[in-house]
Order: sequence, then structure tokens, then C-alpha cells
Amino acid sequence: MKKANFNNEFKVGLFVVLCLLGLGYLIFSSNKSNIKKGGYNIYVVFNDIAGLEEKAPVMLNGLEVGKVDDIDILYDEAGTAITLKLWLDDKAKVREDGVVSIKTLGLMGEKFIQISSVGNSEFLKPGAKLTGKPYMDIDALLEQAQIMTKNISTEVSKLVVNLNSTVEGNKGNVSQIVKNLEATSKNFEEFSDDIKRHPWKLLMKTKEKPPAKK
Repeated sequence: MKKANFNNEFKVGLFVVLCLLGLGYLIFSSNKSNIKKGGYNIYVVFNDIAGLEEKAPVMLNGLEVGKVDDIDILYDEAGTAITLKLWLDDKAKVREDGVVSIKTLGLMGEKFIQISSVGNSEFLKPGAKLTGKPYMDIDALLEQAQIMTKNISTEVSKLVVNLNSTVEGNKGNVSQIVKNLEATSKNFEEFSDDIKRHPWKLLMKTKEKPPAKK
């Protein structure tokens, strides 16, 4: 009986030791992945970062190449802005005409930095500063869409009014044209009906001799 209890306690103890070793390995691996390799910093100034947080990923043309190292508030004559300190891998080269913007990743709405660098300008040096592209969220886009819809509706209303005014001002001419068309249509119907009832008239007309020349 004592031997069985000893075996069970040994198994439980071994299981606990293995769990602790696995947990320690996971923690060590996580810390190791966070250790920076060779890289450099650049700075980007935004008026609004839309909830972007430190450690957010930085993408260069869609490839993750770094992270947000620090976020600081900048006060100057132009007003209040936010400066992001970006850490980039040594292999990541950003050109001077690169466009930096804040994007949303996935359904959870995680923010990240997107750098588009496709020009032929010189590469940025470490410590360089760029101005970020203003962030446009869904609310702002919906507001712009509502404004555009309202403007289109207003223009359509003006067009309808102008058309009504044009038709109203030329009502007499339009009525006369309609009457002429109705009269022409009626005459054509009578002519067609007469030809159907007396087709020989058409033959006689084709046989008529042209008038003699004077």
C-alpha cells in the first residue's frame, strides 16, 4: 500500500516538475524573441494616432520590419502633436519620400504603422523625422459620405427645378410640337388605310406621266 502511494506521489511530482520546465521554456523563448537585433530609430509626427499603442508593429510595404518604441507629445508653435519613435531592422530602408500612415489590422481593430516606400529618393538616415499621413477612421468616412450624399441630393433638386422651369417657359412650343406630331400621325394613318382599301391608286400614281416641259 505504501509502495503504491509512493509511486503516485512520484508521478505527481514528476508531472509538476515537467510543467515548471515547460513554463520556464516558454518564458525564456518569449523574452528571447523580444530581444532587439541590430536596428535604428526614426521619428514620425502625427496630429492624431487613433489609439495606437507602444509595441505596435511597423510594416514596410506590407512586411513587418519593426515596432513602435516610444510615444511622446510634442508642443510647438504649430500646436500639439504626437511623436512616434519607431525602431526598424537594419535591413529595412525607408526613402525620404516614404508615406507613413496608421492602419487597422483585422476584426479586432489593432492599429499598426504602415510605411509605403516605392520612390527613388535617398534613404533616411537614423534619427530622421517624417510627417505622418492624417488618420481617417470609419466615422470620418461615413460623415464624408453623408455630406457627399446631401450635396448630390441638392444638385439633383436644382436640376429638376431648372428642367421644370425650362418646360414651363416653353410650354406653348412644346404643345404645338405635340399637336403637329399628332396631326402628322393621323394623316399617315389615313393615307395607310386608304392605300390598304384602294391599292390600285398607288399603281395609278406610279404610271402617271411626268408633266410636259414648257
